[in-house]
Amino acid sequence: MKGSKFLMAMVLMLSMNLMAGASEGAENPFKPEKNQIKIAVPGNAYDLIPWYVAVDSGLYEKEGLKVELLTLGGGAEVMKLVIGKSIDVGLSGLSSASIGINAGQKIKLFYGGVNSPGWDWYAVPKIKSLSEAKGASLGITRYGSSTDNLTRYALKSVGLDPKKDVKILQVGDSAGRLIAMEKGMLDVSIYQPPYNFFAAEKGYNLVLSLKNIIKEYPGQCHFATEDFIKNNPNTIKTLLRAYVQAVRLVKKDRALSVKSLMKHLLIEEKYAGLAYDYVISDIHEDGRLPDGKSMDIFWDISIMVGEVKEKWPREKYFDSTFIDTYSNWKP
Repeated sequence: MKGSKFLMAMVLMLSMNLMAGASEGAENPFKPEKNQIKIAVPGNAYDLIPWYVAVDSGLYEKEGLKVELLTLGGGAEVMKLVIGKSIDVGLSGLSSASIGINAGQKIKLFYGGVNSPGWDWYAVPKIKSLSEAKGASLGITRYGSSTDNLTRYALKSVGLDPKKDVKILQVGDSAGRLIAMEKGMLDVSIYQPPYNFFAAEKGYNLVLSLKNIIKEYPGQCHFATEDFIKNNPNTIKTLLRAYVQAVRLVKKDRALSVKSLMKHLLIEEKYAGLAYDYVISDIHEDGRLPDGKSMDIFWDISIMVGEVKEKWPREKYFDSTFIDTYSNWKP
């Protein structure tokens, strides 16, 4: 009797160990076709936190993949290097990737997950809402950028004509636009964390948040050439296993994530914490794109600014292979 109880206990313990081995942290069962790859990001940004944590915590290496993370000067530059095969995988918003796809380039998104509508418009004290910005000067990074497109859409949403009622000026990055506001060169500008927090501290008014227009936005997404996706399925699974573990770590460990943001964005702990809280609910490990209504608004914006002529079917820009098989390869 005692012997049978002991045997049952041993079997139970063995089963628990096997289950633990099959869960998070289990050895990667997929052998990458390439064990060294280059990933490019469009710039230092608060919503890149899963990739910062993946690098800082050695999660790619634990999965058997050596990753070089390159920081470039915008989504368009990332797209060009992906097309030219100077890098293997790009991270950027759908708006950047869609330009290349629209030009006939064979690139596709293959995993999303960070759907933060992370833009706010701040104005000088005399302007209390964006609808009061008639005759004002508005700052963006550059013409044709996401900041430009979103600003034009936001103006139309409050009844202003972006071509006639305001002056839209390309001023460069957020730091430059904030300085331009302080010098009286701009009345309104669009900001992401942490610069929206800086603008608030300087006494500027929050006149509109993109979150008031669209619930989710197709922000940082993985994309690559169709050939790379087709020829390197295990490399991509390995890459995404590290990403999934990074998302879990980001959700679990706020302090670690804040330190990573401080390191990569060169900001104080206070602002890194605010940025973390701003984005954390918009990060998902399963690679989902925004909900249907949000995607409809995204395409409305793209049509309005002339990037596309009509709403695209999902298969034109997104390879769903890895989302569809998520339960089979996830760690």
